[in-house]
Amino acid sequence: MLSSIQLDRENEQATSKVREMLVALERGATRVILAAQEAANEANDDKYKAYVGFREVVDDFDTLAIVIEYKLKRLRDDKAAALSEKFDELTAFMLSSIVTASLHFLRILAEKKELPLGARDVFKSELRSLYHAKERIESERYMHRLNERTRADLVAAEQILEVVIERAPRLLRFDDKVD
Repeated sequence: MLSSIQLDRENEQATSKVREMLVALERGATRVILAAQEAANEANDDKYKAYVGFREVVDDFDTLAIVIEYKLKRLRDDKAAALSEKFDELTAFMLSSIVTASLHFLRILAEKKELPLGARDVFKSELRSLYHAKERIESERYMHRLNERTRADLVAAEQILEVVIERAPRLLRFDDKVD
């Protein structure tokens, strides 16, 4: 049976680890913003290599966020609430950034008369990203943390999706045929 002192020590170590992970998550948020800017610059020129890098950085962020959220649920001290607050703040910031980046990519696709090579993959990825971001944004946990611009960006992104779908329905074909 673990003593009270041992439990306190283990909880302190877990809290310290979560703090370290939150710092890493903040660095990840910075990487996401930089990758989004680079991808947006390339997308204007119909290049999507940096976009793939952007999605990978977002996936890394999401993966670390899942681990942190799991660890936060296991903390049992007064510091857990502050750490949870910081985590929610970072997550809300990232959801907002992802919606903004998705909106930018979708605007680029919507403006094209002919969609360039790789546009289908970008479109499918952004569709999934927006769907998941919208689900999370609309939860009580994050709704109050987002500004009106993010909410407006989400509505605009959905409208642009409709335009892109109407102009290029082949983007949504999921059979094995190659266009």
